[in-house]
Amino acid sequence: MSLTVKDASQFKINEITIISKIGSFDITNLFIELNLYDSLFMPVMSGNILITDSFGLSSKLLFDGSEVILIDMAKDNDSENFRIKKAYRIYKQTNRRNKNQSSESYVLNFVSDELMYSDQQKVNQNYEASYSTIVRKILDDYLKVPKSQLNGIHEETSGVRNVIIPNLTPLDAIKWCAKRALDNQNSPNYVFFKNLIGYNFVSLSTLLTQEQILDIKFDPQNLSQSNSIRQISIARSFEVISQNDSIEKTRSGVNAGKFIGFDPVTRTFATRNITYNDHYSSMKHGNIKPNYSAIQNRDNKFNDTSFDARKVLSFFSTARKFSEYIKQNDPTSISKDEGYENYMFQRKAIFKNLTNKRIKVVMPGNFQLSSGFNVNFSAPVYAIKEKGDSNEDPSINGKYLIVAARHVIGYNKHETIIEMVSSSTNNQHDIVSHPEQNNKLMTYI
Repeated sequence: MSLTVKDASQFKINEITIISKIGSFDITNLFIELNLYDSLFMPVMSGNILITDSFGLSSKLLFDGSEVILIDMAKDNDSENFRIKKAYRIYKQTNRRNKNQSSESYVLNFVSDELMYSDQQKVNQNYEASYSTIVRKILDDYLKVPKSQLNGIHEETSGVRNVIIPNLTPLDAIKWCAKRALDNQNSPNYVFFKNLIGYNFVSLSTLLTQEQILDIKFDPQNLSQSNSIRQISIARSFEVISQNDSIEKTRSGVNAGKFIGFDPVTRTFATRNITYNDHYSSMKHGNIKPNYSAIQNRDNKFNDTSFDARKVLSFFSTARKFSEYIKQNDPTSISKDEGYENYMFQRKAIFKNLTNKRIKVVMPGNFQLSSGFNVNFSAPVYAIKEKGDSNEDPSINGKYLIVAARHVIGYNKHETIIEMVSSSTNNQHDIVSHPEQNNKLMTYI
């Protein structure tokens, strides 16, 4: 369906309604600003709405957390793809202030109903299944999520596990499963989140290799005014939040580290050195090369062999595969026991590497920009250029995964602010430190 955009900030409100215990109230003409949030690291969507009220809704409704807000908005009258239609639970009223004798302002904060429902119960149950199956059971049996909210990606996990969920709320139980789930390459890179299309339980490998939904550029605003797609793809501004923090990467074990495991059953103790390539190559990525800088220290050792940078001590079960006693008396436990050695160290390194390169971009309002989707980002070089020089910055250009989105809707205003990350780069150069750098550090006085 075609999209008609005369102004990149335009939006069409189909409905903003509060459903209370005493009736329904259309607040379309009362709100000053509406914010909608989603994040790859949050299991629900949320938001808030600033209202100027001269009808006394606060005294009539007596907001107590039972209210529901319905939000249906689109980019234009006929757009289905550029539309958001969600129901939320209002959980608190804040910033209530009188403006004059006849009106007041306040903020209504709302969230997906699953969060409030989840907080009212606990999962304390034994499961013998794959983590993806356990997640589906929790969504159905505990949260009773409607099918319309299950349109996201639900990816199968590797192996069957025998686990006891340790008295957690359903949403916390699913996050607990995500931290332990492994894909078919034994990589612990699963995430659980809710975005525009619904709930997702999926690996980063799958997310990072999806096709991008938009090419973000910095073109002159006065070109091709009739081309709506061009208008909504032109960024207004961007900020590099972080880029290659070498201290954080070292302390988080991104470059290298060591897993120290012990098994009280077989009385076995073992260590395993883990390099950058060990966790990076276990996944798929969006760009051609890793975000890795080879830095040589004073001992002439590179950072991917500095295994004392981070150490993790935990149980491990690998040794049980070689125990004749377990093979004879409890053989099923070999495949169903938790493999702590596969995720206790690696998961933190994977996610720190992912978020080490993080950019915030302000875009014209676009409801399609939501967590879990990819965009292609092309930023210009801000410098004096000679004839023939490229106008693209290779240090940050490339394919990015959206990890957070905020839609800001106000009077004649619709902006979408996204945060995006990348575990890889299209920069063709290998970044390796030079011995002269260390020499200057030691001798410059």
